[in-house]
Amino acid sequence: MLTPAFDLSQDPDFLTVAIRVPYARVSEFDVYFEGVDFKFYAKPYFLRLTLPGRIVENGSEQGSYAADKGIFTIRLPKETPGQHFEGLNMLTALLAPRKSRTAKPLVEEIGASEVSEEGVEDDDEEFDWEVEQSPYEEVPESTLNPECRYGFGNLRSGVFQRLQEAAPSARPAEGVLRTQQRPRLP
Repeated sequence: MLTPAFDLSQDPDFLTVAIRVPYARVSEFDVYFEGVDFKFYAKPYFLRLTLPGRIVENGSEQGSYAADKGIFTIRLPKETPGQHFEGLNMLTALLAPRKSRTAKPLVEEIGASEVSEEGVEDDDEEFDWEVEQSPYEEVPESTLNPECRYGFGNLRSGVFQRLQEAAPSARPAEGVLRTQQRPRLP
């Protein structure tokens, strides 16, 4: 799943979440919020935020979608009107799973005598959405490696070279040498 680009803003009574999800279907999205938890899902995007203050569902929440920009805008009422939420610009703290903020030991010793008789987890158990997320960063095309490999097992490469050979009228970008023009090592 992809973590979408998002922006948070606030006024005295509401927290506004603007989520950029191009190519998402408007008819197939889910929003969940309660307390400090906010979750948004629109295939293939998933956003889970742990907010610095509490929000509440009281009927005054609002949502809209700008189809031309691909942006969902959701206004959520604050539990305490007038409260200022600190740290809305700290993206990694907002994206961190709630469980990672607890002081539980990172290594747990499990003895052989503690194995349950069932040995199989219940399939009806809810899926754990506490997956690792990282902030969205736009990558300029100039930083992409033209010689990168793709496909199953990274076995394919050079599609653009073959396309240039098939269409000789297409010029390569300035400063780019064709394979035949590159100096060879002795």
